[in-house]
Amino acid sequence: MDTPIGIYDKIIKELMEGIERPLIEKVLGVKADKVSRLNVVTQLTDEREADFVLKVENDGDAPYIIHAEVQSTNDTKMVNRMLRYFVHIYTLHELVVKQYVIYIGKDRMTMKSTLDMSDIHYRYKLIDMRDVACEQFLYSGVPDEIILSMLCNSGGRDERTFAREILSEYVKSVVEGLDLSKGIRQLEVFSKLRDMQKIIIEEVGQMPIVYDLETDIRFMQGVEKGLEKGILKGREEGWKSGKVEGITEGMHKTIEVLLKAKFGADSLNLMPKIRIHEDESRLNAITEALINAEDIKAFEELL
Repeated sequence: MDTPIGIYDKIIKELMEGIERPLIEKVLGVKADKVSRLNVVTQLTDEREADFVLKVENDGDAPYIIHAEVQSTNDTKMVNRMLRYFVHIYTLHELVVKQYVIYIGKDRMTMKSTLDMSDIHYRYKLIDMRDVACEQFLYSGVPDEIILSMLCNSGGRDERTFAREILSEYVKSVVEGLDLSKGIRQLEVFSKLRDMQKIIIEEVGQMPIVYDLETDIRFMQGVEKGLEKGILKGREEGWKSGKVEGITEGMHKTIEVLLKAKFGADSLNLMPKIRIHEDESRLNAITEALINAEDIKAFEELL
């Protein structure tokens, strides 16, 4: 199944929001004493919102603004988009605006970064993540940075060695099982951009700790709490309406949450099969099977 292009941009934006300082230092090459996010809603004629707009301050120097966009595809109109962003941001703040496009795509980077006309010269800086040394993020000990290293230059490592090293560093950096599972899934998504998905999946399969969530105390506590809350809410709604459907709906909601947490959003395509079942004991059995299933295929076979 192909991954929608927007999911790459969404995941990397989520990662970068938590590591803005190392991002601008290691990828953009910007040193800053202070970085502050500007809450700018940059809605243009196409209603796009800028990915990152940051104000950078250094002692003794005039503050300026960094605007960065993340691209997983080659946009033939990127220079036009960036120019519109520039005009909008500069009009709002009247500070120097330094612009960057960070390319994470699989294909060779072909976007234009300059616009030359008789009286106008405009440019932004275009950065291919494959030109960024992975070591800057890989050994940081920060989970989000380690995930980002998947998109960087592997430094001559063969793909399997690189995959193992990323997974090893990531597992060492993460404490809670659910965070671990989420990060592994993000790595799997990014691995498609580097034609490494098969290798990542195989290597993850050799690491039972990653998906052995049913033995994780925090995960089990979350399951029990979620299941109890879902059933109680369903019963409450059922009592209020005088119908048993409320209980069923509460259990369906609980299974949906657990399914997404364990196997990702794509697994929700199983919910129509699950919603066919309305018997409380059958839904309890499905929930238990979901918790114990080693993979999505094993769980699907039990439905």
